[in-house]
Amino acid sequence: MAPPGRGLVVYMSDFGWRDPYVGIVKGVIESLGAGRIRVVDLTHDIAAFSVVAGAYVLYTSYRYYPPGTVFLAVVDPGVGTERKPVAIETRRYYFVGPDNGLLYPAAAEDGIIRVHVIDNEAVYMKPVSLSFHGRDIFSPAAALLALGVGVEALGSPMKPEELVKLSLRKPCSGTEEEVEATVVYIDRFGNAALGLERGCLNTLCRWGEVEVVADRRKKARARCLPVFSHAEPGELVFYMNSLGFPELAVNLGSAAEELGLQVGSQVVLRPAQAKGKP
Repeated sequence: MAPPGRGLVVYMSDFGWRDPYVGIVKGVIESLGAGRIRVVDLTHDIAAFSVVAGAYVLYTSYRYYPPGTVFLAVVDPGVGTERKPVAIETRRYYFVGPDNGLLYPAAAEDGIIRVHVIDNEAVYMKPVSLSFHGRDIFSPAAALLALGVGVEALGSPMKPEELVKLSLRKPCSGTEEEVEATVVYIDRFGNAALGLERGCLNTLCRWGEVEVVADRRKKARARCLPVFSHAEPGELVFYMNSLGFPELAVNLGSAAEELGLQVGSQVVLRPAQAKGKP
């Protein structure tokens, strides 16, 4: 069972910084917490509507925060529909947001203890907007958890197995001659993280390079190196990123631009003989 909320909310969304949405959500939390809750912005630059990219950021970040932290994550293209607002208690943390797969990879890895639908209307900010549940449902729920209120106070219980599941990685057997991967995140440098298990890197790099086919159109070869900075400027590299995902990068350039990639793009990778080797 997670320890009681410690007065810390980590907030992630696709709201961006131009509009007032991020500030309004933080205002609700401050109003309810009256100085007792600290809000850390994980990021608000998740690609609009990209549940996969949001799940990747949450999954690769949550473990660096202390037990009792409440994660408020809002990437919610289904807002106003029948998707459920949920609060998940794991072994060490709490996760609040839409039940669309966004929370699942992080929560499942930490170990889900209890799930409650946030349907106790006494928790809501009134009147409740159909299009801004981040303000009216999720932020007051996150604030209450951060203040030490139990997750059961937020609404009715839900079976963990009923959560919408999202998988960020797929495994490799170790002998494939071809692996298809999904781009799960692109950072500001144009590095493209792929939804593969760690072991896939060794499988694909067994001859030193990989052939890359992006969305069945663009072909390129990437060198397998420990890090992109070991490559020549402009060279495409396949390596393990700092967050534990195989990634395509261009040293001092953008793999996303070079290969025409975006989150959700499909990439086919094949082991290739390194140039200059027999």
